Amino acid sequence: MEGLDIRLSRIFRRESGRALVVAVDHGMALGPMSGLTNIKETVARLDATGMVDTWLLTKGILRYAFPTRGCPGIILRISGGATIAGPELTREALTGTVEEGLAAGADGVAVSAFIGSPYEHETLTGLARVAGDCRRWNMPLLGVVGVGKINEDKKQDPRFIALGARVAAEHGADLVKTYYTEKDFDRVTAGCPAPVLIAGGPKCDTDMDTLKMIYGAIQGGARGIVMGRNIWQSPHPEALLAAVDGIVHKDLEVKEAEELLQECKNKKS
Repeated sequence: MEGLDIRLSRIFRRESGRALVVAVDHGMALGPMSGLTNIKETVARLDATGMVDTWLLTKGILRYAFPTRGCPGIILRISGGATIAGPELTREALTGTVEEGLAAGADGVAVSAFIGSPYEHETLTGLARVAGDCRRWNMPLLGVVGVGKINEDKKQDPRFIALGARVAAEHGADLVKTYYTEKDFDRVTAGCPAPVLIAGGPKCDTDMDTLKMIYGAIQGGARGIVMGRNIWQSPHPEALLAAVDGIVHKDLEVKEAEELLQECKNKKS
């Protein structure tokens, strides 16, 4: 195995070939938010389940609030530089390097690209530059596809989401994080040569909505998830994580996952 394969094997679970990635990088743009105010505690609680394959996080959280007991996969976000207090959240730039990721022991790096936004060009060329560095070091690159406020309505358009996923892969992403579309999601995965992992997007109304979304994505060809608030903002995050693990890695049906969710909630109480 070469370096790229070794690192990918720490992101994807060997038995299923899929990845359950929990994202805790939201604070770089949104600040302290529900579920991540005490991020050290959140990471410790979810890590204790042993079900998180990989974490997506920033360099600050990796250094100050990552008290894992084992040795999970790590994807280090190296783009950012914009917040909800600023004029344009899509105006991201590179905030780190592949070498920083290697020095930190990361198994991959993540860079955003905002398709159809005013900063599409800057973010895509930034992703492409990082892809070149990743090739040199055999470091996997996660392309995080965003759309920006002006394209919010297109998140459920499989043609637009397929465009973004393909473009990220064409610019060098080894993995693509994008939105799930209830209709024709298989068109998104079929048109992207890199593995597609779905984002959680806005918080779902219920845990069952989260499970249905993940199940639909897996059935449509997704290779896993990269989710944050739909996991750690759940009233029962550990129980939900067990149910999500069942769908992603054990091919559970939605009904079976619901039963597991309830069983784990009952044990907790």
